[in-house]
Amino acid sequence: MSESFQLIVLHTIKHKESGIIVQGYSNRAGRETFFLRGAGKKEKSSNLSQLHPLSVLEVTLSSMKLSEIPIIKEFSAAFRLPSIRGDVFKSSIALFISELIFRTIKEQEQNIELYSFLLTSIKLLEEIKYGTANFHPYFMIGFCRQIGYSPEALLHRDGMLFDIPSAKYLPLKEKSEFCFGPQESSLLHKLSVTPVQEISSIKITGDQRYLFIKEMIRYISFHTGHNLRVESLEVLHEVFE
Repeated sequence: MSESFQLIVLHTIKHKESGIIVQGYSNRAGRETFFLRGAGKKEKSSNLSQLHPLSVLEVTLSSMKLSEIPIIKEFSAAFRLPSIRGDVFKSSIALFISELIFRTIKEQEQNIELYSFLLTSIKLLEEIKYGTANFHPYFMIGFCRQIGYSPEALLHRDGMLFDIPSAKYLPLKEKSEFCFGPQESSLLHKLSVTPVQEISSIKITGDQRYLFIKEMIRYISFHTGHNLRVESLEVLHEVFE
């Protein structure tokens, strides 16, 4: 009998009439892709609502494969996430975070530390009551730490700008095209030193948040060597306007 494992859903694609390709991040092997059969059948339709972005599934595989893609035999929700599913703000954040992970992480290898970070972040998003609008920029800083590109954001002083290549703050006189703007540099420091329970205390506009996220995407793009295009950012910006 196949052993079960946990899978964080990042992206799904409909395959023909009754199949779904499920792409996610698992606690056993990192980025993985699976095939789900019979998605159009009535008895399975109620379970499909569990395949939302950042849902956490308990998965058992079939002994059969579709080409080289493992087939999901059974799945169920490992955790109930009613707030992420039902709140338009949280579901929009989940869509953005899942796409960010999907486009950034390619490694097909077990990384328990990264998986634990993602799982903890999902639970925090589910439970957070105040400062929801600041959760995704807060998440991005922790995500960068986990994937090996930690910004040295604590050594900030007035008049300093965050430099993308060195991941450090530089005096204003040394600024370059690779530096964050003054507001984004200051916000990086504030988010880095503020506990998640207090991120509601950081007062910023939707436009300021949007510009900061774009700079963080530029930072991740530079250090991963991939030009990231996170399409859900525009939707997220509209939701929080």
